[in-house]
Amino acid sequence: MIKQFKTSLNQILIYSIGNLSAKLTGFVLLPLYTTHLSLAEFGTFVLIEPIWQLLSAFLSFSIPTALLRWLAPNQDKHSQKSLVFTALASLIGILTLFNIIAYPLNSLFDSNGLYNDPLFATYLNWSFPLVSFDILNLLVLSLLRYNEKPWLYIALNTVKLSVNLGLNVYFIVWLKMGIESIIISQLISSVLLNILSLPFLLKNIVPVFQFSALKEMISYGFPLIFTTVSSIILSVGDRYIINEYFTRSETGLYGIGYKIGGIINMFIIQSFQLGFLPFAYKMLHDPNAKRFFSRTLTYYTFVLMFSALALSLFAKELLIIFTAGNSDFQGAFIVVPIITFSFVVRGIQYYFSLGLHYVKKTKYNAWVVMSCALISVGLNFLLVPRFGITGAAFSSVLAVSVMALLYFYFAQQYYPIAFEYRRLFILLVAGLSLFFIGWNSGFLGFWGALAVKTTAVVSYPMILYFFHFFNNDELNRLKQLKIFLLHLSQFFNKKVDN
Repeated sequence: MIKQFKTSLNQILIYSIGNLSAKLTGFVLLPLYTTHLSLAEFGTFVLIEPIWQLLSAFLSFSIPTALLRWLAPNQDKHSQKSLVFTALASLIGILTLFNIIAYPLNSLFDSNGLYNDPLFATYLNWSFPLVSFDILNLLVLSLLRYNEKPWLYIALNTVKLSVNLGLNVYFIVWLKMGIESIIISQLISSVLLNILSLPFLLKNIVPVFQFSALKEMISYGFPLIFTTVSSIILSVGDRYIINEYFTRSETGLYGIGYKIGGIINMFIIQSFQLGFLPFAYKMLHDPNAKRFFSRTLTYYTFVLMFSALALSLFAKELLIIFTAGNSDFQGAFIVVPIITFSFVVRGIQYYFSLGLHYVKKTKYNAWVVMSCALISVGLNFLLVPRFGITGAAFSSVLAVSVMALLYFYFAQQYYPIAFEYRRLFILLVAGLSLFFIGWNSGFLGFWGALAVKTTAVVSYPMILYFFHFFNNDELNRLKQLKIFLLHLSQFFNKKVDN
């Protein structure tokens, strides 16, 4: 099992680098956005991003995800390449038809005064090709993951990141283009990734269209459309409700808080999803699979809670850094811990949902997420008018907690796993307790609070040890690590003395 953990961790770490390079743009550019865009303009951008996600969910038909599942058991290379061609040709056809329809429809909506912002139609016109090329990016990157080409995956995402960063600086700082510059920069970098990945893609296709396979992939992936759409509503629908009851600036404030809280999603959850799922599919028939899945959840939850604790306690400091000291944005710190914890629950919920993927029961995914999206909308309409952006953050925690429980229930019916419940409980309680201690240390002044918060983060593993969280095998490995680090320290000390 140790070998399997190492292989899985290796895949997760490698793909996390590629995922980080793809997602880091938004965080690196936050100081640029907060110094060249007003809080209201940032609020407009916050409202545009969910439209990209919704269009991507509808137009992809979850074909890139379904392709991974269909390639996994198929050992015939020619058939695999024809499956890739089938997926690619289908997506190109869908996206072409969409773009033909979208532009005149957008003009019609704009002329009838549907958009309050006169520039919104222009932003959407640029968004249509951006979403189209991003979906094609997704297909290529999924294929790279399946073929275990992590370094090419990283290289392509790094190029995309670099071009996107450079163009954003040029368009925003020198050309003063505002929100439009963000969309155009992403579009150009997305097109470039498709061009650079073309040689790899051509090597992995043969021009044979499998209609039956496409039907099966759409049948598998179609319920996931509703899952993804509902998940988007669950994640970002609250910002539209905030915009309805409050100002565009308040929407922007919530958006910046969500981005900071979402660091845990970018660094850990998405990286885990990218690296773990293909590996999990390949070991489904291993006799130790369920034991491996159980232990993995424990380690995964530890990483989530440890990261969430640090992120939540230092929310103010992170906001100062990412907003370049702009005080207009710093009131968002109040929602960061709540949003961060919602992502911890979301990460665990995702892991529970994998059981339904293993047995191809994705129809339950749709019903669970759609139900929780409705719960989220209802909670937001109830809490946002009264509590503002804090109410939206709490709505997210409550809705995603219900979703985690439902996924756990249905997944255990079809793919039961004996999770390490006692250890999971210790992880959550210890993490939350340390957070409340650190969060309420402000009366000690800046340095006193800093000392308490730092101690809370560092002491998390020690608290776990005190409550007998670690088993004997883990303790032995920690002792071996301690001995190794001691020898390494002695080695360097001798070098210094010489």
